[in-house]
Amino acid sequence: MNQADDTLPVREYTAGYVLFKRGDPADKAYLLVSGEVEIFMPPATDAVARLGPGELLGEQAILSGGLRSATAVAATDISCTEITTDSLRVILSQQRTLIRPVIESLMLQLALENSLRSQHPGAR
Repeated sequence: MNQADDTLPVREYTAGYVLFKRGDPADKAYLLVSGEVEIFMPPATDAVARLGPGELLGEQAILSGGLRSATAVAATDISCTEITTDSLRVILSQQRTLIRPVIESLMLQLALENSLRSQHPGAR
């Protein structure tokens, strides 16, 4: 682990806590340490995904600096590492290997895909 990883805060939330809502400004991503989170696409009330330990959520919006495209609710008590846009940039700036351009390219692709998806909601 590098120094940046040691400074990322780990937070705990109780079941039912809303991590973020669709349309909120994106300011952090969450890496689940324990527990489960459900993802909703309002106005639908059924979860479209259920994420567990080791899974990342909210990363697409912080990578593109946009708005949240979904709502995330703790389905159980959770513990998660919070990753802000700034801390992600610090981590990436410390990468001197091939991984940095690969991640930056993937981030751009995700941002473009999300932009297209938001312009054409029914298309896949």
